[in-house]
Amino acid sequence: LLTVKRPCACAPGACKCCCYQTASFSSGGVPLGSIKENCYYCVPQYKIRDDQGKDVYTVHPPTCCGGCCVNCCAEGNPCTRKGCCKASFRMYAPGQSNTNGDAPYVGQILKKPKSAMVEIFTDADAFEVAFPNDASVEQKALLVGTAIFLNANHFEENANSG
Repeated sequence: LLTVKRPCACAPGACKCCCYQTASFSSGGVPLGSIKENCYYCVPQYKIRDDQGKDVYTVHPPTCCGGCCVNCCAEGNPCTRKGCCKASFRMYAPGQSNTNGDAPYVGQILKKPKSAMVEIFTDADAFEVAFPNDASVEQKALLVGTAIFLNANHFEENANSG
């Protein structure tokens, strides 16, 4: 059982210089780690940390234009069925300095498209998590929690927004 605690629920925006999103994850009362939003402009960036506070992964969408913009075509042409409605967040090793453009990544969280009927009549989202090859069980749980966190931050509407 995975528990996600998200104390602050600020609205996402084009840039973030304050009110950072954060969440902590535990299983059976045992802390697993956390995710914290970094300061950013245009491209949301997150750090995943283990229960000791050590950086495990850096997560952000694929980028273009030297890392200044989210690359909406990274998973295929968004105007065709093959790439339609896909949105990804890529995981990078904590010490990796270049995470822009086509930089190698160790894993991925992908929001997958559904059929038109499911899109129209439900609010269900489908995610695919490609775990890094060397990820431990705890790190895999952190990444599943990260998928839930990213869904809440980027793909769910605020019920209080009117």
